[in-house]
Amino acid sequence: MSQSSLVKNGASGKKVEMGQKRKVKVPFFDNAALIAGYDKTVIGRCMNPRKQDMKSLLFMLPRIWQLEDKVVGADLGLGRFQFDFEREEDIEEVFKMELFHFDHWMLSMVRWQPSVDLAYPSEITFWVRVLGVPLQF
Repeated sequence: MSQSSLVKNGASGKKVEMGQKRKVKVPFFDNAALIAGYDKTVIGRCMNPRKQDMKSLLFMLPRIWQLEDKVVGADLGLGRFQFDFEREEDIEEVFKMELFHFDHWMLSMVRWQPSVDLAYPSEITFWVRVLGVPLQF
C-alpha cells in the first residue's frame, strides 16, 4: 500500500473524511505599547551562521562597542540575534561603526521593526571604491 493511499484511505483501508481546516481567530488588541518597547532594539543576522559562533558574538560585540554593561544580547535562532540598548545615543554610536563583521564574516544589523520576512534583516550598506573609472560613470 502506498503512502498516498494510506493518507487518503487511512491505515485500515477505509475511506477517511478529511475535516475542514480550523481557523484561529486572534482578537484585536492595541499593540502600540508592545511595539514601542522595542524602540531601542537592534536586530542582526549572521551571513554565515555555520561559521559564526552565536555565544561568542553575543559576548564580544558589546565589548567591541565598549557597552558591556549597557546592552543585552539574545540569540533568536536561525542565525539571528537582538541587542537591547538602554540609550538611543548608544545605538547611534554603534551604527557609526558600520560595516559589521564577526569571525571574518559579515553581519546585517538594523533597527527593530515588525517584520516576519525569513530573510530579515538582509541588507548590508557599504561603499565600494573602484580605481581607474572616469568620474562621469
